[in-house]
Amino acid sequence: MPSAGNPVRLCLRVRRFFCESALCERRTFVEQIAGLTRRHGRWTERQRSTLAAVGLALAGRAGARMAGVFGVAVSRSTVLRLVEALPDPEPPVPRVVGVDEYATRKVRFYGTVLVDVETRRPVDLLPDREASSLAAWLAVRPGIEVVCRDRALFFAEGATVGAPQAVQVADRWHLWHNLSEAAERCVAQHRGCLGILTRDPAESGLRLHGPSW
Repeated sequence: MPSAGNPVRLCLRVRRFFCESALCERRTFVEQIAGLTRRHGRWTERQRSTLAAVGLALAGRAGARMAGVFGVAVSRSTVLRLVEALPDPEPPVPRVVGVDEYATRKVRFYGTVLVDVETRRPVDLLPDREASSLAAWLAVRPGIEVVCRDRALFFAEGATVGAPQAVQVADRWHLWHNLSEAAERCVAQHRGCLGILTRDPAESGLRLHGPSW
């Protein structure tokens, strides 16, 4: 890391080991210092982690400018490569998981999307919408307490098999959607009753007057 804004270079003398096996593909092995160096690395592990944190916060171009402020000359492409090399964070096991389908090609190819309902963040994507795939995903996550899903039979079967301890509920969108469809069907079936409730003004002896102006 830079010291008082000045770049610092460490010169290390390390040992090189040679393999005597003729079948070995590596042949030579260079000694690494744990926590300080890595193969083909130009920075210490501390500087690498610092640049990756800057890249996560500011991305490439702004991250490179910020690195220059504290004495590290680096390009925006290098900052982005350090960010891309970071391992994906392990998402926490959701307590309430939402299950729905998504289409990679409508009417032909469907998959399953799983969302943490409490944080509203996607957790995983399954390549199909089979009950067995959902059951296998839920089975290795016993901490799930509630499965929020639509009324598809394959989702119901997968949730029952994979998470028998979880409560299955309908999600809010499908509840409102089903309620609106039921209300529309009810109004359509009783359309004839509406005429009885509204009487013709001429039959009731009432006269409608226009405005007085």
